Amino acid sequence: MGSTLSFKDEPQDNDNALFTFEHRMPAGSGVPPHRESNHEAFYVLEGVLEVEAEGSRYRLQPGDFLNVRPGVVHALHSPGPGWMRVLTTVSPGVGHVRFFSTAGEPVDDPLSPPESGAPTDPDRVIAIARECGIEFLPPPSSR
Repeated sequence: MGSTLSFKDEPQDNDNALFTFEHRMPAGSGVPPHRESNHEAFYVLEGVLEVEAEGSRYRLQPGDFLNVRPGVVHALHSPGPGWMRVLTTVSPGVGHVRFFSTAGEPVDDPLSPPESGAPTDPDRVIAIARECGIEFLPPPSSR
């Protein structure tokens, strides 16, 4: 997919109070609609992050902040033209760490992620997400 995460503050170091990570996302990519049972907050460092939440669309630029309450369906998109970087905090965070660690692959250099290899198996990702308290929603045409 080309996105990379750099873990900054992990739940194991703060009694599961939160998980903070930097998310780098190339233009044109995103995270499909999903909901979770925790708080999630975004602080844009670089580029533009579009967030759709509760039927509203937010266009966040560097310095902008948005908090998403538990249970709110939301989706993320990086419209470009360049890379987007956002500092994300999730509370509590242990489920997200488990999801990213299980569904993702470690990279040596987050500034230069490897080219995408085999296509992502969406059923596998959805199953892992469900086990971690994250529910990805089916595409609008199948709802």
